[in-house]
Amino acid sequence: MKFLSMTPSKTAVGASMDKSHEKEKVLQTEEKRQEIRPLVKNEPYMNRWHRRFSSSAARGNLGGYVFFKHIRKAGGTSLRKYISNVFEHHGLSHNISDFVQMVPNQANIDISYVEQEFEPLDWQCSAVDPRWQESLNIIVLRHPIERHMSEFFFSGVTFPTKKKVFGSNRRVIQKDQLFFNKTYTTTLARFLNEEVPYWMEHSKMEGIGKYKKGAMFSRWYQDNFQLRALAGCSSGRCLEKRLSEKRLSEQGNVTEVLLKSIHDLHPLNHSYVTPNALCTQFFRENNLVFDVCSGKKRDVQCSGGCDGPCAYPTTAEGPLDKNDVRRAIKSLKAFDAILLMEKLKDQDESAFLNDVMGVPRDASFALSSMRGMNARVVKSNRREVTHFYRDLLAKLNLQSLLLRLEEENKLEIEFFNRAVDLHNQQMQVWKEETGWGRG
Repeated sequence: MKFLSMTPSKTAVGASMDKSHEKEKVLQTEEKRQEIRPLVKNEPYMNRWHRRFSSSAARGNLGGYVFFKHIRKAGGTSLRKYISNVFEHHGLSHNISDFVQMVPNQANIDISYVEQEFEPLDWQCSAVDPRWQESLNIIVLRHPIERHMSEFFFSGVTFPTKKKVFGSNRRVIQKDQLFFNKTYTTTLARFLNEEVPYWMEHSKMEGIGKYKKGAMFSRWYQDNFQLRALAGCSSGRCLEKRLSEKRLSEQGNVTEVLLKSIHDLHPLNHSYVTPNALCTQFFRENNLVFDVCSGKKRDVQCSGGCDGPCAYPTTAEGPLDKNDVRRAIKSLKAFDAILLMEKLKDQDESAFLNDVMGVPRDASFALSSMRGMNARVVKSNRREVTHFYRDLLAKLNLQSLLLRLEEENKLEIEFFNRAVDLHNQQMQVWKEETGWGRG
C-alpha cells in the first residue's frame, strides 16, 4: 500500500481521531450485542461459492472476490494452487493472459482473486468493508512454534552458511542422519542454539530489498506472527494506542503520515463500491502469483493499492495484550473457511473446503490428493506433521530455546488454541449439515 506523502496538521489529525472514536463506539456497541458472530452464520457450507456469488449479483453488485489471508509457512503455496484450480473448474482462469487483455477500470463481471500475505488485516474489516460481503474468505493457520521454525529453515539459513556448516547441496535437516549420526546431530544442535536466537533478534533488521520495505510480515522473525496478522488496527482507541507506541524520535513524521493514510483510505471514509479486477492478483505458473497492485505495475491505475477485502492500510506493531487476542478471534470468526495446516490433507477437511468452493469432493486437485507441499522436511507420520520442530528442539536438549520461543509467542499460542476450537466448530456444523461420517 502506498502511503500519502503529505503530513496532516495536528488539528486535522485530532479531528480525524475524534471522528474515528465516534464511529468505533457504534461498532463496539454492535460488537457487544452480537460479539461479532460470523457474518455467514446461517449460510450453508455446501456450495457456498454459488450461494455467495449469485447473491452478490442479486444485490446488484458486479463480480466478487476470493480472499485468501496467506499466513507464511502455513500451506499458502498449496492453497494458492488449489484456488487456481477452483477458478479453472468454474471457468475463470484469472491468469496473466487475462490481465493483459483487461482494460483499465472496466466493469468486473467475474470473480477476482485477492491474497494478503505481507500486511496485517484490520480486525474490524468484516464489519466495515463492503467488499467482504462480496467475498469468499479463506485462511490457513499453523501452530506458532512449528510455523516460526519452518520460516527459520526456509529463509533464516543462507546457502553459504548451510554449505559451510553442513556441506554442499545438503538440506539442513537430514532425517537419515538425525539421531543416527552423532557428529551430524551434535552439529545441528549447536547450529540451532546459536543461529535461531540470532535470527530472532536480527533477521528483520537485516531484511533486504522487497522483503524489508513496506511489509510487516516477510522472510524474517516476527513475534506473535499470526496474532498480529489478524489484529491490525485502523480506527479508534486501538489505532491511537498503536501509533502512540511508535518511537517518533526514530521515525520522524512517519506516524502522522501513516495516520492520514489510514484515515483517508479507511472504508468509513473512502468508497469501495466499484470493483476493479485489474487491481487484484493473477495466477502464474509454478504456483506463483502476479501481484499487480503491490507496486510492480502502477501504470495500470492501481495507485490506491489492491482492490479487494481489507486492502487498506492498518498497523499491528508494538506490544500486544489480551485485547489483541480478542480482536483476532473476532476477526477470524468472519472467515468462511478456517483451515489448519496440520489437517490440510485429511479427508474431512479436504471435503469441507471442496463443498465450500463448489467443486466435487473427488476432484483431482482436492487437498487430500496433494502430492507434495513447499516443505523443507517431508513429514513421515501424524506426529511429525503436528509436532516436528517442537520435538526436534526437545530431543536435541534445546529446551531453553523452545521455552524462549513459547514465551515470546505466548499470546499467539493462546490465539491459535482458540482458533483450533473455531475450526472444530466449523467442521462440526458442516458435518451435521452434510451428514459426513454417517454410515
